[in-house]
Amino acid sequence: MPGVGISVGITGDASGLKGALDDAGGGLEVFGHKINTTAVAGVAALAGGAAIAVSAIADMTSAAAEDRAEQEKLNAVYVAAGAATTGYTETIDAAIEAGAAKAFSDSEVRAGLQSLVVATGDAAKANELLGPAMDIARFAGVDLETASKALAKAHDGNDAALRKLIPGLEKGATSADTIAAATALATGQADLYAKSSEGMGKQSSDAFAEIGETIGAAFLPVMDAIVPALIPILKLLGELIKELLPLLTPVIHVIVEALKIFIGVLTTLIGIIKEVVKWISDMVQRVQDAANFIGSVDLNPFSLPGGGGEAPAGRARGRGARSGGGGGGAANVTINVQSADPQQVVRALRRWAGANGGGAPLLRSLDRTAW
Repeated sequence: MPGVGISVGITGDASGLKGALDDAGGGLEVFGHKINTTAVAGVAALAGGAAIAVSAIADMTSAAAEDRAEQEKLNAVYVAAGAATTGYTETIDAAIEAGAAKAFSDSEVRAGLQSLVVATGDAAKANELLGPAMDIARFAGVDLETASKALAKAHDGNDAALRKLIPGLEKGATSADTIAAATALATGQADLYAKSSEGMGKQSSDAFAEIGETIGAAFLPVMDAIVPALIPILKLLGELIKELLPLLTPVIHVIVEALKIFIGVLTTLIGIIKEVVKWISDMVQRVQDAANFIGSVDLNPFSLPGGGGEAPAGRARGRGARSGGGGGGAANVTINVQSADPQQVVRALRRWAGANGGGAPLLRSLDRTAW
């Protein structure tokens, strides 16, 4: 099989990099075939762009599907409330358009309309109350759904939620007077917010989202066709997994038990290794202690403990140690003489040696002429 060769020739400074790469002939030879690097880069760019495009289309299609679901839910509410009269969908579209001009998204408008249409049972009346609800929402700093619910409750005679949003409203007034007073206090707040930098930014964001939903709506038929076909396949896969699980469960149990045994063996082995290491450490310490002791023992049989001179084959030392006499095991020798006569010293040593088991060879070796 031919090898894979990559040959790149670069001449000149960095500013001539593109020309140098072009002179290299496009640079890749794979399995004996040249591949134009420009084409490869183009394909890679197209693949990356395609992946981004697919992801973007998927997001836009999902957003369009959510938008459609919201609209279907609101339609069902209108039907249930008896407000699904001729042209009611146009009133919803008009409300969404008015909300967009005041920096409310279509999702926010639908959530607001839902409470108002349930309370009024009238599509036109719900649209009429939606405008004050937008002003109240901006005035009170709450979302449109909350303001719409408070206004809907006030329409039904319960103004507690509305008075909480707008302090100062008269308690016990009629619902019409309460709504009128709240509307008067909050009038124009939605338009003021829409003209602010924050409001204009929100309008731009909502507009881009709407464009995405519009594009995604074009792909909804594709998704509508694919998803129903995928659902049976997914169900079959689920059933297959359910059938396989009883077969896999014993295998999983065997693997788990084997792992438990392995862990137990490993734990025991580690314990044994610890004991062996401790035993070796103890033995090394004992050998070291023995070596230190031997190094401290005086093995010269002719030396006397305490620097007392030589003794014959350890007799004086051994017997003196056993008898406990002779100045603490013959470690020290004290000779009391009344003069510096050497003969008295020799005689004293002989007496000490005789009392401690010998010493004559040592004493006989003394050169008396030296005294």
